[in-house]
Parts: sequence; C-alpha cells; structure tokens
Amino acid sequence: MRQRKKVFVHLDSGRGYSRDILRGIYDYNNQLSHWDIVFEPAYFLRGDRKRNDLSIINTIKPDACILEFSDNIPELINMGIPVIQVTSVDHVPGVPFVSGNYESDGKLAAEYFKRKGFRHLAFFGLRNLSWSETRLESFRKYAQFPDHALHTYLLEGSEADVLSNNFEKLSLWLTELPKPIGILCCNDNFGQILINSCSASGLRVPHEVAVLGIDNDELLCNITYPNLSSIIRNHHKIAFDICDLLKEMMAGTDGSSKVISAEALDVFERSSSDTIASSDPDVSQAINYISENLRSPITVNEVASHCKVSARKLNTKFRKLTGNSVHQEIQLRKLNQFKRMLESKKTIKEIAFELGFEDASHVSRWFTNLEGTAPLVWKKKFL
Repeated sequence: MRQRKKVFVHLDSGRGYSRDILRGIYDYNNQLSHWDIVFEPAYFLRGDRKRNDLSIINTIKPDACILEFSDNIPELINMGIPVIQVTSVDHVPGVPFVSGNYESDGKLAAEYFKRKGFRHLAFFGLRNLSWSETRLESFRKYAQFPDHALHTYLLEGSEADVLSNNFEKLSLWLTELPKPIGILCCNDNFGQILINSCSASGLRVPHEVAVLGIDNDELLCNITYPNLSSIIRNHHKIAFDICDLLKEMMAGTDGSSKVISAEALDVFERSSSDTIASSDPDVSQAINYISENLRSPITVNEVASHCKVSARKLNTKFRKLTGNSVHQEIQLRKLNQFKRMLESKKTIKEIAFELGFEDASHVSRWFTNLEGTAPLVWKKKFL
C-alpha cells in the first residue's frame, strides 16, 4: 500500500487570512491530495520559543511544510524538506512564497468609493511597512480628484500604538475630516479600530464616515458594529496554488523561484459602507427607502412616489451621482444583501423569499446575470 504524504502546517490561526488558507488546504486535501496534515496551532507560539519548532518537525518527519514564520526555515532547507511560505513578510530567499498584489487593493477601493459618489477620501494605515504603503500609493493614484487631496493617518508603530498613545489623535483627525468621507484601512484590524474611534467621537458610520477594510476576516468584520465592509482577496485559490506547487516540489520539481500572487477580487459590502455620498435630499431619501424595503419587490415608481419626485428626474440624479439608474441601484443593493445572507446556512430559496422574490426558481439566473457566477459558486469562492 502506498504511504500517504505527510505535510506539516504552521500558521497563525488567529488571523483571518491564515484561517482562509487553512480552509483552502482542507478543501484541496479532501478533493485531491489526501495527505496526512499535521497542524501546529497558534497557541504553541511562545515568546521564548522558535516559531517553527525543529524538535516537533524532527519528531513528525514531514515530507513538506507550509509555514508562515521564517524561523528555522534555512535548517529545513538543509534537511531537504520542501517549504512554502504563505507570506512575503520576513521571506527567506530561495523559498517559494505568497506575495500580495497590494496595488490591486488600492485600485479596487478607489473605484468602489467613486461609484458611491464619494469625493472626499482618506487612508488609515502604518508607516514604513511595504504592504500598507503600497496600498496607500495605489489608493492615492486611483482616487485622484482635481480639487480634493487624499487625507492620510499613518501610525509609526503597530495596531497597539493607536490604542495606547494615539487614540485621541485619531479621534481628532476623524472629527476634522470633511464629510461625508470614505476611508480605506490597510487591513480589517485597522478597520475595526477606525469604527471604534468613530463611535467614541460621535461620528455616524457609514453616513458621515464610510469604512472599508482589506482581507474580509469574517469573524472580525461581523463582530464589529457597524459590520465592516472589506475587500475580498483570492485566498481560496492561493491555498490551492500552494498545494499544487507543494505536490510538484515533493515530486522533485524546483519551486524556489515561484511566487504565488494574492489579488483583490471584490468588495464584500456590509453596513460600514452601505451608503451613497450625496447632499441631494431626494437621493438620500431614495437610498434610505430602498435600504429599508430590500425585502419587498419595490419598483422605481414606488421609490419616486415616496420621494415626491418623478421617476425620470430621480433617475437623472442617480446617474449623475453614481452612474447607475434607480433600478440598477435597487438590484445592486438586493445583490449585496443576498451575498451577506449567503454567509448563513439558509438555502437559496429561503433567501429569495426573504428578499421579496415572488418566483424563487429564477433567482439563481438573476444572481448570475448581475454577478457573473451562480450564488453557490460565489459562496464557495468567497466565503
């Protein structure tokens, strides 16, 4: 009987990114590889211990390793064990690794806020860290407005720094920003910090400050209130690419020059950015009405009647601000709500009826026409 390959995996499971990678490794292994996966969880990490413990690895004797931390990787290479790093942070030369296309995050965020009518934009992140600063520069490049500069708030240290020394400064910065404003945060942790600071400062999210994170850490995004919108990245595909490459390396292929790219794919919109930046009372009233009635089969004429304005005039205002008609805005908001509800265990049919679709048999076609993929395929890819 052929012996199963043994793969040692050590990731920081306290981070959403790492949990997504673990989920992808699990799916790949169930579907394709059938390795023996040995996982050293994050609670083994101690300040007085090497993060990749050679004694554990020597005991397990794996055929390959998927690692986040760089400690002891050179020793593993000398032992002839194929290794892939899931991050570019502290990357060890000669080891294949995952590298983020951070420019794609800034571009996607700028396009997202512009579609929502925001003319004031800001970035909240860390100074002197390449992944944060590259996101900032990309956001700055794609968010250009002739009469508005991009506002920035960059910490010198870490997330902990803002909670100790800089929380009052952050609140003051937020208070003095022009409103309404859309703020891209360098990751979901910073998005949570920003929303908490808005709450402490008495600022309304998303109506005065719309907040967008990066990485779509489901636990963090959903426990934050208002729930944090975030950029989805291709973590599931990354995990499959890691496993494909590891399989080749265990068969003798040299993967030392390979780089696996992490790309921004979409915005998972939650309540922290579910708004349109407009000073027009008709548009604001229409948006509120649509949001409050997403679970009903509302029409453009109903929205216009509620706002006491003609449908033609309301459509003109919407197109000028967002590029969408009122009908398109209704459909996009229903689509985003549908995506949020896909996080639950409800069936497609149950979600369809809750969102006011009179014939649930056509809802998958409706979703596919708007999103370009079927709802269950979208769920498997992003959730």
